[in-house]
Amino acid sequence: MKKYVLYETESEKAPEHVPEAFIDCAPWKETYPFFVAAKGQLFLSPGGLHVRLSAAEPDPVREVTVDNGSVWEDSCLELFIMPDSRNGIYYNFECNANGAMLVGKGTSRKGRERLDPKEGFSSRFSIRTGIDDHGWSVSYVIPREILGDFFAPRMNLYKCLEKDPSRIHFLCWNDIEAEKPDFHRPEAFGEIEIVKA
Repeated sequence: MKKYVLYETESEKAPEHVPEAFIDCAPWKETYPFFVAAKGQLFLSPGGLHVRLSAAEPDPVREVTVDNGSVWEDSCLELFIMPDSRNGIYYNFECNANGAMLVGKGTSRKGRERLDPKEGFSSRFSIRTGIDDHGWSVSYVIPREILGDFFAPRMNLYKCLEKDPSRIHFLCWNDIEAEKPDFHRPEAFGEIEIVKA
């Protein structure tokens, strides 16, 4: 079980050093051997949880342009986070290189509640994306009122692509034991240790 040190700041400014979480586990590599180097960096501020995810994928598939669309089929970077492990509720934040995001809430894959995108996730979460010759990235801020209180929080980070048969991949930060790709595995979430910056 991996552990991520999440620095908590007293301002909205990022700490001097934000730890990197490498999305380098490939649980289904025998079936899907394609690999993309990817990582995530997070920190906590009074305003919310700041997330930056990046992948060494200079030509991401990015067909979905609407929030709560099937972004997981595109080149996608994802954060699944359980703020309070006492209630088992976790959120999935899935984003493609267009900045289109899917957000869900629940205790398992079934019966997940989608957050209403009527205000636009781009402005609500201050989503920013970038693409260059080396890859692409997405950053956003999840307001504290959405996540609620933190108690023994847990998470996993994912990188996937389904639409391009030549480079289908399903990668994660904390390893998953499952016969086929399944990111909705809260039992495989790694630990988060919150530390004052």
